[in-house]
Amino acid sequence: MWQGGGFLAPLCPICQDYTYYLNALHEQWSVAQEPQVKLIGWFPNPTVTDEAIAEFADRYTVEWEMARDTVGWSEAVGARFTPEAALVSPDGEVVYRGRVNDLYYALGKHRSTPRSSDLALAVEQALSGLPVEPEETDAIGCPIQNRLPFQDSLARQVFADGVSGL
Repeated sequence: MWQGGGFLAPLCPICQDYTYYLNALHEQWSVAQEPQVKLIGWFPNPTVTDEAIAEFADRYTVEWEMARDTVGWSEAVGARFTPEAALVSPDGEVVYRGRVNDLYYALGKHRSTPRSSDLALAVEQALSGLPVEPEETDAIGCPIQNRLPFQDSLARQVFADGVSGL
């Protein structure tokens, strides 16, 4: 299954704004007759608590999976900001990394509606067997300053067992 990962921070106002768009993508992907994409929200800052994640999910009506990034996924895919998205193939290849859409075009500056839906386009291209173009876009958000290093052996276990219970 394809995985769309969003790197988030509970206190980042841009992450808070983007939950609306991520919720819509989750709903679109999960109602498909045979869902092919799973959305997961990763919180890369190791000081974020499970309680803060639960509060974030409750406040922004998030129904997709969320977890602390105890494996170092943000480092593995090269994410630098929250929010930042990555699309990972069933083989573990990162085929897209960057913004969810272009709602924000600079810190503190946003449009009333996005002009491009970069993550949705990447998923559409990937599921159609097309190369993902562009493979990378520049995310606008809060810098990821504190993260765990990528732990390959733990990552293998997570892929095998799923995210629940981390």
